[in-house]
Amino acid sequence: MTKSTRNRILWIAAGVLALVLILFRVELNPQLAWPALVQQPDAEREARFARCVEERDAEIHRDAFGTIDNPDVQREFITSNRQRARRECREAFPEMMHEVERPFRFNLIDLELRW
Repeated sequence: MTKSTRNRILWIAAGVLALVLILFRVELNPQLAWPALVQQPDAEREARFARCVEERDAEIHRDAFGTIDNPDVQREFITSNRQRARRECREAFPEMMHEVERPFRFNLIDLELRW
């Protein structure tokens, strides 16, 4: 390999590196995960729980804004009823875990587009 070819390769590599640094946000994120069985919540059940909470939240807001004129009382009513709604929805849709096999994963850098 001649000196001019080596210089050309270095200039091209430097240009590519500069382009990557301009176009992407680069973060060092060293992660190493060995294969293992991990517990994960059931996605379908969690989606039903989230839907239940959203429906109850909409109902709570309708009741609060339709019947109560005082904003402080509305806020207190919404807060206390949200907690009760979450508790009741969790009772209706209890969290169910299942085992999922996590594969081997190695990550060194993360690239995120700037624009």
